[in-house]
Amino acid sequence: VARMSSQDGDDDEEWEGQTVEDQEEVTQKLDRCYAALRRDASKENDVHLFREEHIAWLWRGFSGLPSGYSSLDASRPWLCYWTIQALDLLGESTARRASQIVGFLNKCQDTEGGFTGGPGQLPHLATTYSAVLALLVVGTEEAYKSIDREKMSLFLHRRKCANGGFTMHDSGEQDVRSMYTAIVVAKLLNLLTPELVAGSAEWLAQCQTYEGGLGGCPGNEAHGGYTFCGVAALVILGRTDVLDMPRLLRWVANRQMEDDRGFQGRTNKLVDSCYSFWQGAVFPLLSYVMHPEPDSHTPSGWLFDQRALQQYVLMCAQHAQGGLRDKPGKGCDYYHTCYALAGLSVAQHNDLVITPEPSPYIDKHLDGNEEEDDDVVSVSSSSVTLFGPTENVVEATHPVYNVRPEKVARAMRYFYSL
Repeated sequence: VARMSSQDGDDDEEWEGQTVEDQEEVTQKLDRCYAALRRDASKENDVHLFREEHIAWLWRGFSGLPSGYSSLDASRPWLCYWTIQALDLLGESTARRASQIVGFLNKCQDTEGGFTGGPGQLPHLATTYSAVLALLVVGTEEAYKSIDREKMSLFLHRRKCANGGFTMHDSGEQDVRSMYTAIVVAKLLNLLTPELVAGSAEWLAQCQTYEGGLGGCPGNEAHGGYTFCGVAALVILGRTDVLDMPRLLRWVANRQMEDDRGFQGRTNKLVDSCYSFWQGAVFPLLSYVMHPEPDSHTPSGWLFDQRALQQYVLMCAQHAQGGLRDKPGKGCDYYHTCYALAGLSVAQHNDLVITPEPSPYIDKHLDGNEEEDDDVVSVSSSSVTLFGPTENVVEATHPVYNVRPEKVARAMRYFYSL
């Protein structure tokens, strides 16, 4: 309980917990960020995405990281993915580093399948997922060919459990993240089989809580990251029918904080820019579930305040010298930079349409007239909802994979032709 009050005769006492104190401190900081806009709404066009500063900050990471990042030595493919996906969203090409990125990630590929957190470490589903996504961002044939699909299939099947779930690594934990990462890798690389996902939808259904969101495992508290992973996995599987959708929609819609304008990850928790994607991307997925036929989709935006979320990212999460942060008072890092920009993208591109065939948006970014596989999920986007000047628009991202849609389509055309 965060706040309690009691009355005993004439005494009236109130105790406030740490959550309330933290929320009040954050609210004061955010009020200062929003003060100029509250005084004069015309100041909106003075709110800019620090594009060039972010690009320069991200590129500096290729030259070396501060010593504090040594704690992420087992997450090196993640650092690679966060950095190049953020650059891609900002419209910055990483082509000059493509072969270097592929070469490093190949050193992280285990001889028995899957990718490790770094050369010489153990293979893990999370780093396998981030490595594969990074290679899709690179988007070259060299990147695609570097993945040993035969051994990857064996690795994924070793992760499968009899109850329908997946373990992260040998003798590792089983949760919604492991389910999502396994299904994404299998889908992107054309390795998804009925055997691999037998019982998986039913296992995910057990993770939906009384609140409506999904916890990491059956019986756990609803959480934004796990909710995204579970919903995205079920969209890939075509099994969103196992969830109580009205309850899920009510829960995720209530995670956007009215005064703070960003999303929280759990009930009674603080706003955090990374949930701009983890919570925000659930809305286009739910829109797809409610309107699965492209012609039935009304491009009127998502069921959250998109301009308010953009305000939070642009006015509260940016660091003037480059990089994005959790909230004011925190330092910037690659994780929050990637997911804050991805959330900004979701909030801007208000008519992402997930379809089972190629869309005009994807086709205009690809050469040739190859036919898309009927089971390939693609995305289109043709208009934006914007806060601030037009220069604030970032690239669209696929709400299932968090990679630019045209790069998802290009990779899947390659792997589905094998």
